[in-house]
Amino acid sequence: MNMKMKCLLLSSFFAFSFVSVLPATTLFFAGDSTLDDHKRDPKTLYRSWGTELEASMLPGNKVDNRASSGKSTKSFLALGLWGKLVASIQPGDYVAIAFGHNDQKCNPGRALELYAAAEGLYKENLRRFVREVRERGGVPILMSPIVRGTFDRAGEKLVEHKNANGEDLLAYARAARAVAEELKVDFVDMHALTEMYLNSLGKEKSDLCFMISTGKAKAKDGEPKKDVTHPCKAGAEAFSKLFLDDVKARKLPVAALFK
Repeated sequence: MNMKMKCLLLSSFFAFSFVSVLPATTLFFAGDSTLDDHKRDPKTLYRSWGTELEASMLPGNKVDNRASSGKSTKSFLALGLWGKLVASIQPGDYVAIAFGHNDQKCNPGRALELYAAAEGLYKENLRRFVREVRERGGVPILMSPIVRGTFDRAGEKLVEHKNANGEDLLAYARAARAVAEELKVDFVDMHALTEMYLNSLGKEKSDLCFMISTGKAKAKDGEPKKDVTHPCKAGAEAFSKLFLDDVKARKLPVAALFK
């Protein structure tokens, strides 16, 4: 074997060795039931667009979905869920954060547990999340909450509902963007992306993205009587593609985790 061939083989060996020991990167998710993967139970009809992203990842990378149904930024902290997530972060990991649906709920009986004003405690909690992720060497990503698939009576355009304090999900989306700009954090506007997408579909096709299409009703905690809040499989696949296309188009660092 000549010297040139030996050098090529040696360089290939070191290149392979280097690649094989590269640490895997984890993409954590923190959020509410619109992101919760429901323990990945194949029997459930709920699906998480966050967990759905794992199928598009490069080998070695993974999703660790810590989103939990019914949680706001306030209760996610109070119940210790955030602390457990932070303790799991390794340097270089990403933490994508999306709350708002439950932070908005100020109805009697739930306000003390969940409510965080968009321009007050909600922003404070997001700042804390960003700070603590960075302290662990992680990379925070702030996201706005996906829209509810509630259309006007004509079924032509999505409509927002406001809480007793006049806040709708758009108020929380704007607050999340403001914190991202303030702290120079990558921001994915899932509210705008899902709004544009669902409006383009119209009500009938939009319903196919949510649990309403399964025939299961929902009528609690201020959510619509028919479940147009939680994604089913079709919705999870569509929303994950919106996220992926957006981060790739803008060349955000997290895009490097995907094929």
